[in-house]
Amino acid sequence: AVKKYHGAGVLADTQESVHDNKRVLAIEGAFKGQVNGVFHGSSAKASIFFVEPSETLEINNEITLLEEEEKREVTRILRLLTAFVAGYREVLRDFSTALYQIDFVNAKALYALDEEACLPQLVDKPHIELIKAINPVLRDFHKAKKKPVVPLDIRLDAQTRILVISGPNAGGKSITLKTVGLLQLMLQSGLLVTVHPDSTMGWFNGIMADIGDAQSIENELSTYSSKLNKMKYFLDAAYGKTLVLIDEFGSGSDPDLGSSMAQVFLRALNESKTYGVMTTHYNSIKALASDLPRVENGSMQFNSTDLTPEFVLNQGVPGSSYTYEVAQQVGVDKRLIDEARNVLDESTVAMDRLLVGIQKEKNQLAHQRVQLASRLEELEQLKEKQDRKIAQLEDKVRRQSAMNEQQNAMITWGKKFQGLVNEYAEQRNKKGKDEVVGRFKVYAGERASQTQDERTVKKTRYEKQQEKKIKKLTSSPAKVGDRVKLIGSRQPGEIIEIKKDQFLLAIGALTTWTTRDKFIPAESLHGDQGTPKGKARGGVKEPDIPKETAPDTPKSKQDSAAEKKKAKKS
Repeated sequence: AVKKYHGAGVLADTQESVHDNKRVLAIEGAFKGQVNGVFHGSSAKASIFFVEPSETLEINNEITLLEEEEKREVTRILRLLTAFVAGYREVLRDFSTALYQIDFVNAKALYALDEEACLPQLVDKPHIELIKAINPVLRDFHKAKKKPVVPLDIRLDAQTRILVISGPNAGGKSITLKTVGLLQLMLQSGLLVTVHPDSTMGWFNGIMADIGDAQSIENELSTYSSKLNKMKYFLDAAYGKTLVLIDEFGSGSDPDLGSSMAQVFLRALNESKTYGVMTTHYNSIKALASDLPRVENGSMQFNSTDLTPEFVLNQGVPGSSYTYEVAQQVGVDKRLIDEARNVLDESTVAMDRLLVGIQKEKNQLAHQRVQLASRLEELEQLKEKQDRKIAQLEDKVRRQSAMNEQQNAMITWGKKFQGLVNEYAEQRNKKGKDEVVGRFKVYAGERASQTQDERTVKKTRYEKQQEKKIKKLTSSPAKVGDRVKLIGSRQPGEIIEIKKDQFLLAIGALTTWTTRDKFIPAESLHGDQGTPKGKARGGVKEPDIPKETAPDTPKSKQDSAAEKKKAKKS
């Protein structure tokens, strides 16, 4: 049909189309009456008409019948399958639920592996002690820019329930607040969190937040009105097991009026025993936080030399906003800065200067602390080196003294035995010889007993030395990645995880949990029990004890004397 009407010149450029799953011809509007068939519609401007030609009507009808038959067959098969599996619906439902749970747990595990997350120590009470905490969203954002993320250390407990954080803009206050909230929500949602394993986290029955600008045109709310509504809700709902997170506490209104309202809210939240983290620039809030029990100031560390944030939280010290210092750095005229200082009352400027001074001193102390820690570590290493040398010298002197004592004892016993040998040779009758042999046996027994006592003393001394060495080795610090071995084993292993006083060791293809007193550094001692390689366990080797056959020596001398006498007579 397409070929026929194309030759007649009545088709549009598209020639054909599909309408209601049927192929139709696209006919120019001027030639719509020249094609026999079923009309299916037209274009928007009625310039093209869609006609199903009479030549394809029978074929299209047959196709429609076949499609209807196919649908009926599909429906029949589906009904049979439905009836078949209906008897297994409970099994299928359980399987589907189990599959969902496995997939959910697997997704959480994969996320934890990707984010290097772990399970902190858990307590059944409101408590937050984050060590080296990382905001996973911030880390992913910085990863694209190849920028490092500074870990966060923060603590909220029964002694410090509310932390008020101050400091300059872009210094990390809001990120700190969001990190605390995000990690707590992750943990309470069943996710592992990006903190050090020694961190401790508890449970909060409610987590409330006021972060960002919440003004609403639809509800005719300004930023401050919205904050007041949230604050009212917090005061109504918060109690001892609630975590409240408030960014820019007291902002959105006249500074003096907003500050006074914020002070009232802070007192009320503290009285309700609520836990919380708040950020602010108001000096009055910082001053109140210093006076209220269970409330503590905190500040974001700031390099006052080059005026750059260091993103480190210092708990216990309020921070300055560095308003004038930052303005001076960006090039604001000094005259304008001085005028701005004059506008404020002297006490406010003095307090800001005091905070800047405190921050500078804290930075200097932190720098000195790092230097002292480095120097102390060097001194500890030198002391350990000297202690090892002294111990080696003392051991050498002790071994030399033991050798001298042993040699003197051997000389003394040698003289005794030699005297008996000479006396045996001088005896002329059997009775005298037997008496010498008896004394020889007594001396030999005494020597054997003395030798055994010496060996026992040496063994006891050696065991005590080994216990002392092992005790020292098992009390040394250990960290993930250290090469170690179990006491009494030659097989080295590696520490792969630490949880409080438990250490997970990978030894060959096996892993085992153990305590610190059960392993030592891999390179420290050799042998099954820590015996230094190449040393005998008993120290200096003892000479062999003379046996009872020793009197044969004087007998041989007697024979020699008899031969001489016989030769003289002849």
